[in-house]
Amino acid sequence: MRRPAIMALLSAAFSIGFGLAAPDQSAAERATELAEQGKCTEAMPLIHQALEQDSQIEDRDLKRRMGAAGVRCAMMLNHQGAATTLLAWLEEQFPHDPEILFMATHVYSDLSARSSQELMEAAPDSPLVVEINAEKFEKQGDWRKAIAEYRVLLEREPRMPGIHNRIGQIILTLPATATSNDEARKEFEQELKVYPQNAGAEYFLGELARKGGHLPQAIEHYTNATRLNAGLPEPYFGLGRCLLDSDRAADAVGPLETAAKLAPGNPTIHFTLAHAYQDLGRKEDAAREFALQKSTAEKIQHNTETVKRNVSGVPAPDSGGK
Repeated sequence: MRRPAIMALLSAAFSIGFGLAAPDQSAAERATELAEQGKCTEAMPLIHQALEQDSQIEDRDLKRRMGAAGVRCAMMLNHQGAATTLLAWLEEQFPHDPEILFMATHVYSDLSARSSQELMEAAPDSPLVVEINAEKFEKQGDWRKAIAEYRVLLEREPRMPGIHNRIGQIILTLPATATSNDEARKEFEQELKVYPQNAGAEYFLGELARKGGHLPQAIEHYTNATRLNAGLPEPYFGLGRCLLDSDRAADAVGPLETAAKLAPGNPTIHFTLAHAYQDLGRKEDAAREFALQKSTAEKIQHNTETVKRNVSGVPAPDSGGK
């Protein structure tokens, strides 16, 4: 979000919820102090003032404290617009900052919970409440209860898009049985009858066909998925892989190159594209993709090990002063 848009949203959000205070040269310091003391009604108009002149605030630590305290105050006062626009400002000022991202995660989670509760109170008999309950069971990993809720929803709204697709994906998440794939396939096919534009359903039908060894069907479904949503890397990768397995390396290169552009950090895509180039005698291109496969796989491994160390508290290996 660009800065003018953020400032416009801030102005609208604050002027709706708060009256503006008289100008104060030390608005930022005063606003931060009041907010950190929990005097939010007094602090928020001053925070608004300070943010309008944030270019004059040179102390970045003060900016961070003021923004964070402002978010907490906005949440306490239930001014959701102010909270989200303050977060947008913080993310602009401190991009990729772990503490800001951590705060955003909790704020958006809290706002989601508040909106869900409001929906349940405002329309307890709405099918949307059933959908929220199903999604809640999904998040808890209670897949069978989630499916049961989605079935209730379909009884009320049989033409609601996306629901058969969700059931199909959950079936594939559960421990496999002799009938799992057939059950999931029926759900994805039913989804396309309800909502023919669902690229996800086409993709999963492609996956099921590929795993069943039905490459022509898989190619058809993957192709449909790419036409419905050109921004998803998975259908392009599935299409390219099936074309390669069908001895059509020349046709496979295009989809695989698109998948690599959409998901440059996926080593499996680079590896498959390298083999397509290799089959076509494009040695330099193949070598480049094999190198990318190696580097992206090493990066993933490094990130995984870093997370494990952070969780366990194990220090990083000694770099020898380098």
